[in-house]
Amino acid sequence: MPHTLVTGANSFVAAHIISALIASGHSVTGSVRRAAAGEEVLEWHPEWNEKFEYVVISDYADSGVWDEIFKTNKFDHVSHSNFLMMKNDLIRRYQIVHVAAPMVDDQSNTDYDKNWLYPAVEGGGACTDSQIDRISGSINALTMGSPEENASTIYVNEFWNPITPEKAREAQNAYLSYCSSKKEAEKAVWDFVSSSSPHFSVTVLLPALIFGPPIQPVRGINGLGYSSNVFHSLWNNTYSEVPPTTFPSYIDVRDLAAAHLRALSNPEAANRRFLLGGEKLTYTDIVKTLAELSQSDIPQLEGRLPAESGEDENVVFARIDVAEGNRILGLEGKLRSKKTTFGDAAKRILELEQKFQASK
Repeated sequence: MPHTLVTGANSFVAAHIISALIASGHSVTGSVRRAAAGEEVLEWHPEWNEKFEYVVISDYADSGVWDEIFKTNKFDHVSHSNFLMMKNDLIRRYQIVHVAAPMVDDQSNTDYDKNWLYPAVEGGGACTDSQIDRISGSINALTMGSPEENASTIYVNEFWNPITPEKAREAQNAYLSYCSSKKEAEKAVWDFVSSSSPHFSVTVLLPALIFGPPIQPVRGINGLGYSSNVFHSLWNNTYSEVPPTTFPSYIDVRDLAAAHLRALSNPEAANRRFLLGGEKLTYTDIVKTLAELSQSDIPQLEGRLPAESGEDENVVFARIDVAEGNRILGLEGKLRSKKTTFGDAAKRILELEQKFQASK
């Protein structure tokens, strides 16, 4: 049975990666910042008992923070919602790169260097000789998703966004800082691979917006995580009309988790970066899909959806070349439909609404 370390184990994407790993026969150790968070994972997923345990890493940026973990455990794989690594033999020396940036909806993240660049690039362990591979990042390393970019650019695997740390530092804008930190974190990985010639290969996965049912522990209906909060806002009376789409493409979180899993064993993925998913999206698409479902599978949504605003008529769809990534990582022709993604997400969030309402 493969033994896999998943960092940030109580996050949206990581929870789905853990689920996919366990379903594939892995045992999982998850790192969390607080013991209470690890207990919550087990509380929310009792079916993971005897297949999941947690370790506490309070500060991912501490030098040597992973030393004891790797000394006392033998892992076959190391995985994160933002990176995925695999080793083929006993880990002797290793590289951990914590590239999960703070989220743009956290208003306290105002300092580019402190809140964005340092956690993204410096949050790591020892850089040494290793037998690890497979890392995943974000489409924001390629683009900020503006309509101007979408109109003039075909996004390919080799593309990088134009934001420099100097520009992000000057702007002090949360979204620009987020995009810059994703770019700088991934470039730090490739620079390390280029300069150190380590005994492992790297694969970077580049998803756009990520939607699907939130299965991670949450403490309230407003704490679902960025993408689920965006999705929920489309039918929780936040808007009377459909708001502008933030980025016109998405992937189902379960399809992304499946790609993480397949990247572990596919040699074609070695030392490559891949755009994934690429499904076209407007927020009007979501609302129309939920309106249809409200007449059949999800009657609880009836009367809760905002009015159409015509915003989808003005959306310039991002031209994203996902063909190679989808093929190599087994997503070609297998991506979940809008009805499945948005329907399953809505059903899960409605369950959580009832859960938290009942606890009041």
